[in-house]
Amino acid sequence: MKKTVVLLVIVSLLVCATSVFAAGTKEEGGPVTVNIALANNPISQAMSKLVQEQYKVENVTVNVSVLPENDLRQRLTTEASSGGTTYDIFYIGPYEAQTWAKNGWLENLEPYFKNLSPEKATWYDRKDLIQGMVDSLAVDGTSYALPFYGESSFIMYNKELFAKKGLTMPAEPTWDQIYELAKKIHDPSKGIVGMTMRGAPGWGMSGAPFVTMVNAFGGRFYDMNWNATVDTPEQRNAWMMYKKILREAGQADILSYTYNECIALMASGNCGIYYDATSIAPPLEANDSKIQGKVGYVMAPHQKLKSNTAWLWNWAMGINPKSTDAKKQAAFDFMLWATSKDYIKQTVTIDPTGASTPPASRSSTYELPVYAKAPYASMTLKTLEGMDFTKPTLEPVPYVGLQYIAIPEFADAGTKMTEYLADYVVDKISLDEAIKKTQAVFEQVAKDGNYR
Repeated sequence: MKKTVVLLVIVSLLVCATSVFAAGTKEEGGPVTVNIALANNPISQAMSKLVQEQYKVENVTVNVSVLPENDLRQRLTTEASSGGTTYDIFYIGPYEAQTWAKNGWLENLEPYFKNLSPEKATWYDRKDLIQGMVDSLAVDGTSYALPFYGESSFIMYNKELFAKKGLTMPAEPTWDQIYELAKKIHDPSKGIVGMTMRGAPGWGMSGAPFVTMVNAFGGRFYDMNWNATVDTPEQRNAWMMYKKILREAGQADILSYTYNECIALMASGNCGIYYDATSIAPPLEANDSKIQGKVGYVMAPHQKLKSNTAWLWNWAMGINPKSTDAKKQAAFDFMLWATSKDYIKQTVTIDPTGASTPPASRSSTYELPVYAKAPYASMTLKTLEGMDFTKPTLEPVPYVGLQYIAIPEFADAGTKMTEYLADYVVDKISLDEAIKKTQAVFEQVAKDGNYR
């Protein structure tokens, strides 16, 4: 009976949503197929399933594939830079949006919004999108992508394991405090890991938490004259802390851990602390999680820098400018559906835990009774309050970005940095060697990019 009621609700929501934008997506001479690849994470996986089950628009087929994040980035960057048409929608973040738009690799979305009927515009309610997320995907006020879900970062901890040890998590911990707590929780003899973080190399993998650690310790990558500043005491302290935590209190196979492995470890109940994206909290509160209702959430750790020690990111959708006009229109209509209030309501109806619901993309999401009561909702909003990705460091810098540097070269430079970081963590190279090599990489970027 309950399943029947849920299905009826879903159908009614779907009819309302699709009827608003179904017109105008038919390609002259035949049906339209739109291709999109998503990053392999829980929210994206949920969308992939919903598309197959619920996105029913006449003469439009949406093919969805899910790829590991590093593979997705490499494939889409190659596609966009070479003018390929394998994908009609690019699943990207602010880093790509800022650089790709300037390179002409993304379609300007403003003409599509101008052509919306009043009914469709009212239904979509563009002003409900969280402005910080919209701005991160725009250049000079022009939108080139729509935020599917947003995130910051925070500490998630197992309250049950903390209680057993008689430990208390500070509301705004330092990295020193996190390290000490992780060491006290860590108990390999009982299969308990003190703390987990991403260890797999990649600027969007281990690079994401690591760069925020550099910021927190007062480090930066360039001074205002674009001189590389990797070989500094602040950076060295961040590198040493990252290694100390994972080697002394982290998972055994450090370098194989992406966020998926970290989520699985934390959800198993065998891990005390996890630092990662706010969007990762919902799976920890899902019905199949062994720590549902047992997770505490506090601010991202600070050290020298008190604010802006978390990150600001979103996964968004932009249109491939090389696709046909019919595919572009179908792609835009699909993007409206996937980033709409109706889509969010559907996810809550299907999964009341909020594990499938895109967070931090729309203000109205936090007005939904079920989602507003989620244990991570208020802390997610708190981490985003006052977040300024234009001021990422303690000292002034010539770049923007909290867990990345918004320059085209950072994808390669950041990845090389994390490869040296990985080698240092597993004792393949010394800290001096890792720092020296990374310093050289960023110096070369400044020269090759004519930044000075």
